[in-house]
Amino acid sequence: MVALLVGGQPALGAGRPAVPDFVVYAFSQSDVHDEDPQVYRIAPDVTIRAIGKWSTNGDEAADYNFGQIVRYHDAGVTFMGSGTASVIFPHDFPSPAVFDDMSTRDADNLPVPHDEFGFPVPARRGNIFKPAYREYLLGWARVQIDGGVDGINLDEVNAGFSGGQKYGFNGNEGFDDYALADFNRYLLAKYPQFTVADWRDRFGMTADNVPANGDFDYREYLRVNGWNRDPLNAANPLAAEWGRVTANRMYADDTSFTATYLRRYWKEMVDHLRGYARRKHGRHLLISSNGLLPYVDFNSVGMYPWNPDEQTPDYRGADYVPVVDGHLNGAKSLQANYRYLKAMNARIAGDVPVAVFIDWPNDMMTNYLNLPLAEKQDYWRIFGAEAYANGLFPSFHLKDTLNPAAEQYGMLDFFAGYTRFYRDNGRLFVRNHPEERAVSVTSSDIAASVLVQRGTGRRTVHLVNHRYQQGIVPQRDVTVAVDLPSCPRRITLYSPDLSKPVSPASTCEKGRLIVTVDRLDYYGVLAVT
Repeated sequence: MVALLVGGQPALGAGRPAVPDFVVYAFSQSDVHDEDPQVYRIAPDVTIRAIGKWSTNGDEAADYNFGQIVRYHDAGVTFMGSGTASVIFPHDFPSPAVFDDMSTRDADNLPVPHDEFGFPVPARRGNIFKPAYREYLLGWARVQIDGGVDGINLDEVNAGFSGGQKYGFNGNEGFDDYALADFNRYLLAKYPQFTVADWRDRFGMTADNVPANGDFDYREYLRVNGWNRDPLNAANPLAAEWGRVTANRMYADDTSFTATYLRRYWKEMVDHLRGYARRKHGRHLLISSNGLLPYVDFNSVGMYPWNPDEQTPDYRGADYVPVVDGHLNGAKSLQANYRYLKAMNARIAGDVPVAVFIDWPNDMMTNYLNLPLAEKQDYWRIFGAEAYANGLFPSFHLKDTLNPAAEQYGMLDFFAGYTRFYRDNGRLFVRNHPEERAVSVTSSDIAASVLVQRGTGRRTVHLVNHRYQQGIVPQRDVTVAVDLPSCPRRITLYSPDLSKPVSPASTCEKGRLIVTVDRLDYYGVLAVT
């Protein structure tokens, strides 16, 4: 692989560090044999899922169009392979028996259907506790590594625990023999001194069914107590020990059985793939996933309904594509939601980038696609900018495998022009972390934030205009006040809405900085140096 500059750093073959300084992220997912020429027009630093292995499409090297990777690198773009880590179909395996064996199980040891997906053939979730299933996932990932991908994005790693529509998503899934054996080990490690009497008194076990000999039958325990169709019932004293899995999240403070062992198996898979790429190809492999997971080089968070990031009265989660009567609700700010993701990402994964993308197929993608063209553009000018303003990265949506490509509905020229600002001023947007520093602005319609850059300590003040009425309403003579450790030497205003940076009027005394911005359209960044 040639030493290209991607995100201001050498490409992977030249020894890219584990945490890349990507600035422009894009979402362009094709089937493994397809290619998206839009990518070369935009030339982002990375597409977070350039191709996606699905069912049997991607099992063999011959399925792929690996030749496009050279074209990606020629354009300075990092190529992420990907595939589902959990959705499986009968024809993916040699026989129905193998399909059953790879499938998740309910508390009666029966395969859990996932007919809610609406696929014409039966779909299930793969059992990640089963070593043979993990090897199945690693097998197709190695094919992509051998083909030259720069990284692997594994989608829905821990999705096989919901119970699906059959059980009303109550968590009746994942109760296979491998998980139960691990649960025994977990309980014995957590309570090493427990006697039969302790197990009985603490959890209501019977003398002939305790973990003391490593043969506790949790399914039998659930059946006897009438919880086999609702294992996470609050009346079950072992439900908290088992834990409730949140899809696409591995919370750092969750020490329940499922969280502990899922992290363990996820790390084993990540270590295997990185080791394979290093031993066989002499390069670092980037790892990412859908959600907030540890051990990654960057996280990519899908925005979809029912996400766990903001609990609304109807439990639909944060509204990442806010729409009112079919029009963009640009008056809403996502700052609190983005700050939550940034902070939770740091707790789970450490100091690695986190990108957000509109996941699909779901209501949020439908709402976005149904916006008038000008409001689609405004979505990125407001909420894409607000992601940058809070230390995250928006993934500009070029293509998925179901909906029209951006070029077909008139967005490609916009993306090509708009992303140029972030690429040209990339030093302002990498390694940024929000500061809990109050910013006073003479308008309640402006979301303001202060970011500090790891390594340099440089601060930037970000202003996002939310005065919106089916179009942005520019604000004039905006006064911004913030207390800094010391007065800066220079203030420069950068904006994708300006042809070039400007030096706004400012005063500073004892660290109290006051800046007047003559006009704020969508987004402005005050660089404090």
